[in-house]
Amino acid sequence: MTTAARNGTLPGDAAEWDARLRSPDCTEAERQAFKRWCDAAPENRQAFDELQALLGALRSVAEAPEIRSLREAAVNATRPPSIRRGRTVGLALLAAAVAGIAIGLGYFSVDSPEPVYEPRAPMFSTSIGERSTTEFEDGSVAILNTNTRLQIDFTEHRRLVTLVHGQALFEVVRDPERPFVVAAGDQRITAIGTVFDVRYEGPKVEVVLVEGVVEVEPDVPLGTDLTGPAPRPIALRMSAGEHLKTTAVATRRAPVVEAVDVDRITLWRQGRIFFDDAPLSEAVAEMNRYSTVQITLESIALDEYRINGMFRTGRPTAFVEAVEAYFPIYAEHGTDKQIVLRARGGQ
Repeated sequence: MTTAARNGTLPGDAAEWDARLRSPDCTEAERQAFKRWCDAAPENRQAFDELQALLGALRSVAEAPEIRSLREAAVNATRPPSIRRGRTVGLALLAAAVAGIAIGLGYFSVDSPEPVYEPRAPMFSTSIGERSTTEFEDGSVAILNTNTRLQIDFTEHRRLVTLVHGQALFEVVRDPERPFVVAAGDQRITAIGTVFDVRYEGPKVEVVLVEGVVEVEPDVPLGTDLTGPAPRPIALRMSAGEHLKTTAVATRRAPVVEAVDVDRITLWRQGRIFFDDAPLSEAVAEMNRYSTVQITLESIALDEYRINGMFRTGRPTAFVEAVEAYFPIYAEHGTDKQIVLRARGGQ
């Protein structure tokens, strides 16, 4: 646990947040605080992403064959000076430095000359506008959508994936002995062998079941009365083609489940979005997820215009041009990162 966490204060930099998120006792409240910290300033998110890239690079270097050889030299460097000669000392010092970094990452034991792997909960992430595919050790696959971060914790008896924020589609390899669970906010989605999509933008959680069966349940019973006991709710079982929407337990709202066209709703895997009579503000918010260029509406009155059709993600200019062509709306480009949609004629 970090010093900040022990003192009851929130981490203040990327390194402290990294340590806190990897801790087994990290709470959902702290994950939400981390998201707010990232959103508070672009440099916060950038610093955290750069740290993850650095840690990954250091781990890769530490496992390289030449570094293994240098670590052996580092071990020899601890022997009496009489048995060390010339260039070995220089190599040993370099190896000791690299090994020291590795030890700091929790990958090597100082009591053994051989590398000893100590499992950590791996983190996977994408930046804004990026997608990536990750295959887990059991053969299951996760396709990460834009600005997504997830953490995996696989053991002998379970497969746990924590969706810190964002969206991912999971193709799960069947293993009845090890349930596959995705934690998103206060919701738990359990599958044995199936394909499903989870989107978490606190406090909203959405689940789309492409094929198979999953069960969704909150960690805390819906409608919990803090002044008395409440029964544990029965897990909600979804069928293929269903779309579930829910929010934090504190809202005390039951999940909403409806049938959807899963091919359309998962078009993001191909870099596309399909809008079906969507209010302009909703379409704008969705387009903004995939780009650092942000579109805003001058007035909520523009929501009277509805968007239909397919658009490419990460192409806000093309979307804006389509809106200008079909509606009495014009775009004002304030900066390189902002586009404001306004009504023509001051309407």
